Amino acid sequence: MNLKKTTIVSLVITAFFLSCSNPDKERVKSTLLMGIAEVNYTPEVGLAMAGNYRGDDYASRGVHDSLYAKAFVAKDDKGEKVALLTVDICFIPKESIEMMRTHIASKTTIKAANIMIMSTHTHSGPVGGLNAPKAIEYLTKAASAVIEADEKLKPTILSVGRSTENRISHNRRLKCLDGTTHMCWEKFEPGFVIEPWGPIDPEVITLSLAQAGKPTGVIVNFACHATTLTGNNWLYTADYPGYMVEAIRKVKGKDYVPMFFNGACGNVTQVDYRIGFPDTYQECQRIGYLLGVSALEAITSEVPVSTDIIAVSREMVPLKHLTITDEQFAWAQAVIKKVERDGMPPAQADGIPDAQYAKDWVQMRAIQDQVDSLEVMVVRIGDTAFVGLPGEMFTEFGIDIKAKSPCKNTMVMGLTNDEKGYFPTAVSFTQGPKGFTPMITGYETTPGTTNYEIGSGEKLAESAIIQLNKLF
Repeated sequence: MNLKKTTIVSLVITAFFLSCSNPDKERVKSTLLMGIAEVNYTPEVGLAMAGNYRGDDYASRGVHDSLYAKAFVAKDDKGEKVALLTVDICFIPKESIEMMRTHIASKTTIKAANIMIMSTHTHSGPVGGLNAPKAIEYLTKAASAVIEADEKLKPTILSVGRSTENRISHNRRLKCLDGTTHMCWEKFEPGFVIEPWGPIDPEVITLSLAQAGKPTGVIVNFACHATTLTGNNWLYTADYPGYMVEAIRKVKGKDYVPMFFNGACGNVTQVDYRIGFPDTYQECQRIGYLLGVSALEAITSEVPVSTDIIAVSREMVPLKHLTITDEQFAWAQAVIKKVERDGMPPAQADGIPDAQYAKDWVQMRAIQDQVDSLEVMVVRIGDTAFVGLPGEMFTEFGIDIKAKSPCKNTMVMGLTNDEKGYFPTAVSFTQGPKGFTPMITGYETTPGTTNYEIGSGEKLAESAIIQLNKLF
């Protein structure tokens, strides 16, 4: 069935579902007040874009489609509140998160510790660090979505739906004939790639809000990099999550608020190595509309869930930085001498050049004995759970957390409350020959792309599972 026919079928099913009453929704336990809101925070043109190596020119050239921040706030009968905010941006580091939390807390009665902030991971948005020009201005505007949602609290029915979408995402780490790991954006001779090293997570989870008998919005949780448009694009865009919103609104109406919560997508992307890397807006639309159809399918099968409890848990997990070996340090110094002579390489569509790795390794060597504390946050709203992890987690972690969670309706999100690079599985560091130059075992396991010692991803996932068991 082609996309056009699939979309038509989905629209028919959705329309039928919306025309039917659901008596279970009248019986579900719902004692919380909730609000949902969105804010167009698109920065001014000319500010730096984040998410790709662009040589010495990162300035945006224009706006293809607007960037949004979308928020969901819940309040119990004791006045306790929790807020979840998703932003069309590549990543937001910890200092920016704390600034946004502080701003929200100063304008509302929501505790800063009860605010979860995540990135959709579009590679065509602005820089998330506070030192970027105008960053405080546009990040504060993004944070205002929570303030608006807090002003719209109403009795709400929540419903959870599920579907499967296996046409979008691909594991981008490829096992090859020569025993090496290659990445999906490279070009290959026929038969060189044996198979992907890992899985994808095809589960689409939706959490729908209905107020005064009317559907008002939905959270869509799915794991896939938002990198359809990468180093060749110079316009602000939400990438495929923006088209997902567009597709859902064509059915639900312009006032309906779809929110995208990106999952554990560290090693999962939209690129099928067998086809290549079409980095076009048409490809963004294709992917976004496919996900939108799958989200609508999930909505048609949704089941009401209890919303009588708010609970929040946080743990600061200590992680040691990666060690840069003597061989790696010597290699980096040699490359830097070459850069001093020849200059940095030009922009490239994906990946990181050796020159950038060399600079990163020298900096990492200076802090390799340092131990950082990274935040893992879990939010319970009735019979649903939200797990926020502070980096680009491999999809295996998301699958494992959901499988071990005592809550059936568990959503897992990466790049939440921080951005600390990639967190590969321990086994992924062994997927290829040993060596000290970059990309020996793949992009995500290269120092500089990942920053913490092997096993750190497992520690973060374990913290999430322990917290889930305490909350439920």
